[in-house]
Amino acid sequence: MTGSPAVTLGQLLDLDLLNHHEVLGGAAGLGRPVRMVVAGSAVHEVSELAPGSVVVFGREQLALDDLAVDLAIRLAGSAGLSGIIAARTSRQVPFATRRLADRLALPLVGVEDIAPAGVVAAFDPYVRAPEMAGLRVLGDAARHFQRPPANANALTSLLAATLGEPVALVDAEARFVAGDPAVHALLGTRATAQELGDPHPVAVTFETDGDGLLAQPVQVDPAGPAAYWIVVRRPRFATGVLLEPVRRAVAIAALSFAVHVASEAVRAEREHRRRSLLLNEILEQPDDPGRRTVERATALGWRLAGWHTAVHVQVSDAPPALRASALGAELEEQLAEHGVPAAVVERAEGWVFWSTTEAEATEADPGPLTERLTRTLAALEAEHPGLRLCAGMGAPHAGTAGIGRSVDQARQATLLARTTHRPAAVEHFDAVSTRRLLAGWYGSAPLRGAAADLLAPLAEADPSGELVRTLRCYLDCQSSAKAAGVLLGVHRNTVMQRMERVTELLQADLGDPDDRLAVHLAARAVDVEWDDPPDGPHKGDGSGFGHGAR
Repeated sequence: MTGSPAVTLGQLLDLDLLNHHEVLGGAAGLGRPVRMVVAGSAVHEVSELAPGSVVVFGREQLALDDLAVDLAIRLAGSAGLSGIIAARTSRQVPFATRRLADRLALPLVGVEDIAPAGVVAAFDPYVRAPEMAGLRVLGDAARHFQRPPANANALTSLLAATLGEPVALVDAEARFVAGDPAVHALLGTRATAQELGDPHPVAVTFETDGDGLLAQPVQVDPAGPAAYWIVVRRPRFATGVLLEPVRRAVAIAALSFAVHVASEAVRAEREHRRRSLLLNEILEQPDDPGRRTVERATALGWRLAGWHTAVHVQVSDAPPALRASALGAELEEQLAEHGVPAAVVERAEGWVFWSTTEAEATEADPGPLTERLTRTLAALEAEHPGLRLCAGMGAPHAGTAGIGRSVDQARQATLLARTTHRPAAVEHFDAVSTRRLLAGWYGSAPLRGAAADLLAPLAEADPSGELVRTLRCYLDCQSSAKAAGVLLGVHRNTVMQRMERVTELLQADLGDPDDRLAVHLAARAVDVEWDDPPDGPHKGDGSGFGHGAR
């Protein structure tokens, strides 16, 4: 016997080496160490066995409805044994016998008719080397996860079967993804955002009321943060020397699932690139897209005929760990859930898709699409705290050439949406000439540069941007300090004090209509990243988003 911590009878039973076993009494003693497992020959010899032994009786030596069971329990308790395993019969074990086992905390385990030598042979390796119980679990994990699981549900079900305990998969913000919701509930608030979002995550253990949880990060990039966390209720047998193999088994599952996630990301990236290249061909050759282009568009389910209303979605601000490819897939899913089935195309400056109808739509009324798009963006923002999205809709245009015209208008409308500085902002490129003038103004880099110069004194005096935000809100509220205070969450007097400071710093007279208009436009544009996107398909810059995505 080595100096390793001994295995317990409870841990041996958890290995499921016995078919249809039942602990009939003495469950409080399942944590006793097992020093050896022996085949019993006669009841009176139980007192001669070494302390810590588990004695196994066949039906010929002792059946659980035998009157001698009480004697065996008393002798085993006096000798310091760790349990009795015996064959069950069709008759129930007397209640007094169960009570006796409970009082002595001596586990009494009933099984089907067995060969004691077979039980001894099955248990003995784990008794002599307790770490083998963990190695068995480790071997099962290596076999089950030799190939990456097909999805998150397959991961959690396979790992639960391997460990015999429930498993949940959560994202980096502890939101439930798959598996057992009860495990996610146990996790509760114990997992902090700092632990799950650590740039260099490590496996952690969370202690709960009566249960321990093991949490293993799933890292697609070994040097990066966790994309997901596997949370497992710690198996009852996983203590002492047996805990490390269980940790390694969960780590094997995490690595296998990371391979699946990476493969899916590559597949999605190829699909996005294929869609982007195809859209470029359509935009570059609207009058004669070519037979091959039409065939590929048809294969993707894109309709080139009809009236097309394009939508351009852009990220105004995003959490650092959020990837564009993942967000694009979520956008497509959310659109479908909100009644807008679409093939989203990733572009350098965001995502594009279009809705097609047979009949001409009313240009000034985009119908329910605006509301559905707003709800879609709001749902995505709710899923990712810190994410801010905006979108622009083009007017409907006919034919293949109409796709390009509507896409261009949708991008101009996005310029307007970004200047509203509100969540899930959606603007429509309608027929109102003033809005087209605004889109043209925001699309001009020289004019935006002049706006930045105009407000530069405010930025220099207040790097936090508080003065600019107050100025923008004040002018949006038609110079009402009270209304601006409500939106900003401050008293109207605070708004007035800030505006006094603004008028002191600005080289403009807000009482003059021309100056006020110029300052208002500048204030709307100044906090927006106006990176002009390059021509052509999205190349990717490793940051997760293209230009103008902050």
